Amino acid sequence: MKGTEFLTNKQCVNIANDDARHTFLQGFSNDQAEEPHQIVDSTWRMFMRLTGLRFQLQNGPFPSAETSSMKQFDTVRLILTTSLTDRQIAASSGVSKTTVGRYRGIAKAKQLSWNTVSSLDPDGLHKLFNRPANGGKSKRVPDFAILHELLQPKGMTLQLWWEDYRREDPHNTLSYSHLAAQLSRYRAALPSVMRQHHKPGDRLFVDYSGLRPHYIDVVTRQKVHVELFVGVLGASSLMFAMCTPSQKVPDFIRAHVAMFDYFGGVPDILVPDNLKSAVTLAARTPTIQRTYADLARHYGVAVLPARPYRPRDKGSVEAGVKFAQQRILSRLGHQQFYSLDELNAEVAKLLDEANDRPMVKDGLSRRARFEALERAALKPLPLHPYVYAEWITIPTVPKDYHVAVHGHFYSVPHGLIGKRLDVCVTEKHVEVMHGRQCVAHHERSFMKGDHTTVPSHQPEAHRAQGERSPEGMMAWAEEAGPYVHRFAKHQLDRPQPFLGLPACDTLRSLARIHGTAALDEAARRSLDLQSPRITTLKRLLDNTVSAAKKPATPRNSNARGARYHAEVVQC
Repeated sequence: MKGTEFLTNKQCVNIANDDARHTFLQGFSNDQAEEPHQIVDSTWRMFMRLTGLRFQLQNGPFPSAETSSMKQFDTVRLILTTSLTDRQIAASSGVSKTTVGRYRGIAKAKQLSWNTVSSLDPDGLHKLFNRPANGGKSKRVPDFAILHELLQPKGMTLQLWWEDYRREDPHNTLSYSHLAAQLSRYRAALPSVMRQHHKPGDRLFVDYSGLRPHYIDVVTRQKVHVELFVGVLGASSLMFAMCTPSQKVPDFIRAHVAMFDYFGGVPDILVPDNLKSAVTLAARTPTIQRTYADLARHYGVAVLPARPYRPRDKGSVEAGVKFAQQRILSRLGHQQFYSLDELNAEVAKLLDEANDRPMVKDGLSRRARFEALERAALKPLPLHPYVYAEWITIPTVPKDYHVAVHGHFYSVPHGLIGKRLDVCVTEKHVEVMHGRQCVAHHERSFMKGDHTTVPSHQPEAHRAQGERSPEGMMAWAEEAGPYVHRFAKHQLDRPQPFLGLPACDTLRSLARIHGTAALDEAARRSLDLQSPRITTLKRLLDNTVSAAKKPATPRNSNARGARYHAEVVQC
């Protein structure tokens, strides 16, 4: 018992292998079919290695080979921790299918495990899975839509067109096998539909309803329109719905956390629409929004957005949205609500009724199908739910080693000056990341224009200057020893504490020369003498040093001791 929907042929190349090969070979003439078998066979293997997507190539026949460390990390994570295919991992991580296959082969050959790979830094991960770039030049790529039309007349073959195409610039053109593979990829993407069966626990489709509910503001008495978020599991069609104030990233992320909690588990793949909260660039290779990708990593799922203007890619959620509009929104229109919480309470009630309603095709409800088919297939939830975090990119760390986050300045280690950093901002904390390593952690401050500085982030000279204050001196003296602390307090205990800073500077210099233990003992003696002055302290330290250097006087054997004098007295 599985859910179904329509998808295009290009997503089913591996399933319809024979039909795809037949379509591919139609691009060859009868004469070509009689050529050596290895030419056609190698071309076919090239076609099967390439993904079914058609790239808009501007700098060459393939997308740029440079990928970010996070894309590499996500690709290896999905290879080693999930059972997704290379095509699914490529679409989710934003790398080519060939790269995913190469990574998978390397991981298998080296017998890598996720426990060992996850601890590597970005450079180590890159060196483990990639060779140095060879700097190949870009090739001239034709418009495949025009090429497809040119090959329609009888007698026109790809071989003839390629010979004319190569004659113009032999060194800057695609090879025949590469051109044939690219053309086959384009033909595979031409409109065609088939029914697809969803595996239990495989996909979860999410979208927003075009129709919006509302509640009444108790102060202004005006309608406040909100958004209806809908999620549908592919196999059982179990639905989740809740209202959010907007479609912005924080509301979108909180809706997902509530949805995972409602289902009691997570699927292998999330299929969102191309709204900005999920996809920042809706291209052939989409760019996933940073926080949404972080949510996916936390729950261990892959994000595979639906293609733009292809509603059949997410037919389950389209049907779910329509069902939610009929069974939930239509009934909300007869009631009035005065807060978002009241509205969501009624939505939750109507949602349970909708999921318990028997379906026409088999008489089972969505919840019954879920319990029998899909609950056991979902992956367990992590120990802690995802906490919304906003990601901010710092292009370059300034020379004062403080980065601005919402008007407040936070320190980072001074060795990162000039580096590119990412800042993760939660409600209570600010974490600064370099690669995947946390280099600074601060409590979040809402004081705009102010700064938060950790002394360990400062250079030695800056740290010493920053500690040259009454508070800084007292903190240092407390670490040096109890009598040094009392001595420093005596120096600063005056109407103008800053006047005691020179004496405290001398105190720190003496600690560097004689050590804190000797300084603490000299401070004790000066306090006992009721003379807590720097001159007294220096004299006591000098006497201690002189006494340590002075050799002991040897005893004279001719000297008369106390015993002799005692005998004389008795006489």
